[in-house]
Amino acid sequence: MPNYTLHYFNGRGRAEIVRMMFAAAGVHYSDKRYEFSDWDSCRNDFPCNFLPCLEMGDGMRIPETMSICRYLAREYDFYPSYSLDMMRCDYICDCFYEIMHDYMRYYHWKNGRFRNYMYWRYMNTFSRIMPFMERILSMRNGSIQFFTGDMMMWCDMMFYCCMEHIYMENPSVFRSYPRMMSLYNRVAGHPKICSYLKNRCQTFW
Repeated sequence: MPNYTLHYFNGRGRAEIVRMMFAAAGVHYSDKRYEFSDWDSCRNDFPCNFLPCLEMGDGMRIPETMSICRYLAREYDFYPSYSLDMMRCDYICDCFYEIMHDYMRYYHWKNGRFRNYMYWRYMNTFSRIMPFMERILSMRNGSIQFFTGDMMMWCDMMFYCCMEHIYMENPSVFRSYPRMMSLYNRVAGHPKICSYLKNRCQTFW
């Protein structure tokens, strides 16, 4: 097994899904965190000058959240068994990552001159995707389990990580999406995820 080091800022953000997948898989890794004030001095050390980045024991560095997650999903069985279900898992993750991307841009720029546009874009993405995800969830086992069946996959963890800060800021966000509210609680109640959430580093975002 590689000696993993995850490089990211001192927050949940785009790397929390990676941390959660490691926790669910029971895999040890080093969690290297950076302050924003340190970033200019080390950004050239990383592919595309971008974080998160997963470093392997042999010095290989993998950029981009979704590429890292798909690698971990294949390695640690967080993909369904069948090709169509794998595709389903992928597009669910891509949809939630789109929400996360727009929300994080709004969150970090909400005091800037483009805050109104950032908020509009985030809300437009949220309103476009969430009803579709609620319908998708109802298609499996009457929505009493997870997105692709009775086993938690990386799409379920991506959903949780995408929605966590949004839900913390606005507890009514699931008012129109009761199936996803139930799924959110199921993911949080998974034994390994529950332990991780209780013991993780606490940050503002």
